Amino acid sequence: MFSLIGILIGVLSSMFGFGGGIVVVPILFAFLPDSIPSEYLMHTAIGTSLAVMIINSFNSTYNHAKKGNVTWSVFKQLAGYIAIGSLIGGVLAVYIESDFLRHAFIGLLIYVLISNMLKKSFTREIEEQAFRLPKQRSASFIWIGIGFLSTLLGIGGSTMTIPYLRNRGMRMIHAVALATPLGLPIAIVGAFAYLVTGLKIDAMPSSTIGFIYIPALIGFTLGGFIGVPIGRSWAQKLSDKLFSKIYLVLLFIVVIMMIIS
Repeated sequence: MFSLIGILIGVLSSMFGFGGGIVVVPILFAFLPDSIPSEYLMHTAIGTSLAVMIINSFNSTYNHAKKGNVTWSVFKQLAGYIAIGSLIGGVLAVYIESDFLRHAFIGLLIYVLISNMLKKSFTREIEEQAFRLPKQRSASFIWIGIGFLSTLLGIGGSTMTIPYLRNRGMRMIHAVALATPLGLPIAIVGAFAYLVTGLKIDAMPSSTIGFIYIPALIGFTLGGFIGVPIGRSWAQKLSDKLFSKIYLVLLFIVVIMMIIS
């Protein structure tokens, strides 16, 4: 089951830059076994999501880089700030209750969804790339904040990164392609933090390492190697305007999934 879901996660990772986070977290929150202590369900879902993101982000970045979709100059300017925010979020996560994390996750997705539905700049057709970064001081606060929230909630950053890049004039294919390597600092720092802090919890079962659930990690990873090339291929064929609208529809579906579960 996890491997089949992993194919879908791989497609979404390379197609929308999600790295699996906004799909993995709701699925795991609903399907994690009873052996996981209830007070650590959300922590385990997030920790596992971040671990899956490491592999899917490498895989997706490689596939997009082959097609020249990744704007490496922007990546170099932003990756360090995201890593700093990720470290802060990973360290603080263990001190926050699981229910609060779940509600914060839902609240953030609803905000991103509504704000970008109201902005015509997100769904307009962008023929030529006209992206410009803000001044360095503004950029540092924004991207440290993105790294912090993304690691805290296990969402990989794309739900904030892509709307931000998009509204500053970047085409969807390039915003998605850039979101995948920018998710790596979040995934690596965050997964390590959740692993280490989870090791301190004696009640965690043998099927986990820290807050990482091993059966799901293996299944999602295997499926991802099938899904990632498919998603990248589909992304190349979509028009910029249609691409942005599908992205918002998918966010809406994930919000509903998370509320129901």
